[in-house]
Amino acid sequence: MEPTESHELTDFATWRTLIQLVNTWEPRLSDWKASVGRGVIGGFAMTPDDGYLDLMRACEPVQQALRKAGRGSVDFAVHIADDGRVSITLAAESTTHQIVRVPGINSAGTLLLVPDRDPAPARQRPSFFPDVRTAPSADPELLESVLRERMPGAIGASADELADLEKRIGRPLPDELRAVLTVTKAAYGTDWDLESTETEALGGICLFGLHGIESASTADVRKGLPFDMLASVAAVTTLDSAVQGLIDPPDWLVIGDHGGGTGDWVAVDLAPGPAGHIGQLVVISHEAEIGAELLAKSFTDLLVHGKTTNVPEDACTSPPAVVNLVAGSNLTIEAAATTALEVLTIGRSDAPTDLTPLVGLPRLRTLRAAPGTIAAPPVIGELDHLEYLEIGLAEWRTLLEADAVPSSLLAASVYGYGLPRADVDHVFDELIRRWGGNPLTTQTVEGMLTA
Repeated sequence: MEPTESHELTDFATWRTLIQLVNTWEPRLSDWKASVGRGVIGGFAMTPDDGYLDLMRACEPVQQALRKAGRGSVDFAVHIADDGRVSITLAAESTTHQIVRVPGINSAGTLLLVPDRDPAPARQRPSFFPDVRTAPSADPELLESVLRERMPGAIGASADELADLEKRIGRPLPDELRAVLTVTKAAYGTDWDLESTETEALGGICLFGLHGIESASTADVRKGLPFDMLASVAAVTTLDSAVQGLIDPPDWLVIGDHGGGTGDWVAVDLAPGPAGHIGQLVVISHEAEIGAELLAKSFTDLLVHGKTTNVPEDACTSPPAVVNLVAGSNLTIEAAATTALEVLTIGRSDAPTDLTPLVGLPRLRTLRAAPGTIAAPPVIGELDHLEYLEIGLAEWRTLLEADAVPSSLLAASVYGYGLPRADVDHVFDELIRRWGGNPLTTQTVEGMLTA
């Protein structure tokens, strides 16, 4: 196969420090595999207990090369010959289609068949409900008065600074947020002692400061989440939802960290669900791919009255929109096959599952099925709205041979871990060709262990 375009990833100097480090740990290890991503690494089982920091430093040249090449990660296999010659075989890539591999998360990787197309939950925009109002408890004047008593030394934002902020975010500030910023514009980690003064006065919120306030759609809230993770949830908002089931809508105005260093961000919600209130406070969890948890109905409730809420919003990850069928479950595929079904995962089952009840469902867009759990894989070809498909190697072979791959697919993967890379690449290569792309090619980087 012809090599792809050369870049720093094909320069042995990029790899030398990493290869030499592993060799000092395991001098007799001649063959090993691993993965390096921009912010994560995987497969380095030989790392000693005190060697993680050394490993991270050794991976930095590879991570820099990934950034320059516009890639998120690279899988590779290393062979060291008796004479010290090193061969590094990089995972196959296509010049037209991206395979997203996240070390330690998805072994096979996810093939993006349609470039720059997000899964359905990421495309969902907020709805606006005409009967939703600001919470009756919201009282900007009382809020400002109480905060001034609590934070006598705080420095607030000027009228010009608030005007500049409104211009930058493209919308007027909510009245309660304006009241807070008028009292204090302290930024997270700067002007105040986060453990006592500002965090306590603001109900556990560490403000990002004026320059850190932005909409969730532009903030780094859930940027970079892999396609398969976002495809496995549903953007569901019910009549009793206080918070809409969305990923990173522009109407969540991110203002700070919840508690300081937690990775959970606080936002002012300007597009609440039918049971919510305009200007309510929500927490965007770093552990959830979608939605947010209601923190308080208003700033005044949280900061003046000490009222918080704990309303779980799990419609985005549970039936009827998201269903997991596993062995021993009382739920059948017939019961799961409703018009509300969007995501179906079939785990290990007592017997192969007949997919016929799924045919014609208008919202089913994600199907994940463990190897051996599908009775007749070609039925998948009749699922007209599938965007993401993840099935076993044998099932993919059957589907390809039957020419029954749904043309609606945006992305695909192979179910399982520790799979033979050549077999996975064969499936991906076939799919890429069917979508009119350039075939997969591989590259080998060579050099000497010592130079």
